[in-house]
Amino acid sequence: MLRSLTAGILLAFAGSRANVARTILSCAGIVVGVGALIIVVTAGDLGQRYATAESEANAGRAATMQVTSFSAVTDMAAYEEDIARAGAEKVSLSQMPAQSAVFRNGDETLDYVDLTAVDVSMAEIRRINILQGRWFTEADLGSQAPVLVVNQALGDIIGDSTEIQMGTDRWIDVRVVGVSQGSAFDGDWYSAYLLRSPITEEMIFGPTWDAEAGGMSPGESELGVTHVALLDPADSAAEDMDNGEEFTERLSSAKWRWSADGRPDLMIYRADYAEQTQELIDIMSWGLIGIAAITLTTGLLGVLNVGLVTVRERRRELATYRALGASRFTLFVAVVMEAVVVAVVAGLIALLLSFALVAVAGAVIGNFVALPPDIAMVVPPSAVLVGLGSAAFVGLLAGIIPAIRALRASVVAGLRE
Repeated sequence: MLRSLTAGILLAFAGSRANVARTILSCAGIVVGVGALIIVVTAGDLGQRYATAESEANAGRAATMQVTSFSAVTDMAAYEEDIARAGAEKVSLSQMPAQSAVFRNGDETLDYVDLTAVDVSMAEIRRINILQGRWFTEADLGSQAPVLVVNQALGDIIGDSTEIQMGTDRWIDVRVVGVSQGSAFDGDWYSAYLLRSPITEEMIFGPTWDAEAGGMSPGESELGVTHVALLDPADSAAEDMDNGEEFTERLSSAKWRWSADGRPDLMIYRADYAEQTQELIDIMSWGLIGIAAITLTTGLLGVLNVGLVTVRERRRELATYRALGASRFTLFVAVVMEAVVVAVVAGLIALLLSFALVAVAGAVIGNFVALPPDIAMVVPPSAVLVGLGSAAFVGLLAGIIPAIRALRASVVAGLRE
């Protein structure tokens, strides 16, 4: 059997070389079909990575909860410890400062900057794409000046200037350590992240902040305190998208530690839209798979048609092989393998063309759409495997029917032609 298989493969390669025009004709349909499949898989992969990146940048990674307390938090450290105890793997402040600040760059005043106070851990909860400089580090907590990471719009205004000041009731120097890529909510607005540190806590929480107690004065604060918490997506609390009842129960179990009256006013909900994004990606993927299946089926029918015509034209040749002692299995393998060889060659051609097309498309799209730094437009390994695997499978299917027809042909009738 092994000998017949080897002989069949050799006959397949010989047939492909001897019928170059037919081979090229067979390749055409497969090149289009497999090329379309590779592009579809590439587009789906890019769409999935881009949608996930945008979701993580704008709303947080999967299973991000927003936790807001509208009552005074008298012990912020205990409150944040309880958020972690309730199931959060990472916790960060996400707070608009109580005191609105005006920025100035040299003599130029920037009237409005959307400022959000955060912790170092925010970069682990929300995707922060740093274009220049860096994100906050623990070493920045000891800075004697407020530390900022500004968005791209504000970074373009600031440039390389080091004379950046922020003012509430007086002007103070600030340190800008990085420039981040703007989110979908920024538009052309100026925004910045302000690192929570001992020097900025009163600015963030207002005059009711008690630095010695590490919290707000009881009964005096009307300012809500907002944190974001990253949970394990498998946590049952992460499945509660709207009102966060389970997480609220966990957090409130030790409310006496950080709530003066023991009746905290909490609003907790899931902030990210990873599940909605995944649903859209699934719908898009099924649509793209349908398009790819249609194009690939068209290629299969083309190869099948050429294979049937080929068997009809090669009846004398195949009959001669049979007369010279070739077994039925050898001829079956030869016809099927010829179709597989043609399909795989077409798949390789389609793969090379796809690489070139994606490279050109990436250069063109990059001029119109700002992709995140870690989202590159490339043909993924999955597209390569799917493309070549589909090509071989289509060749196999397209070769079986002509091979069966070749075996049923009469040897005597074939030799008389």
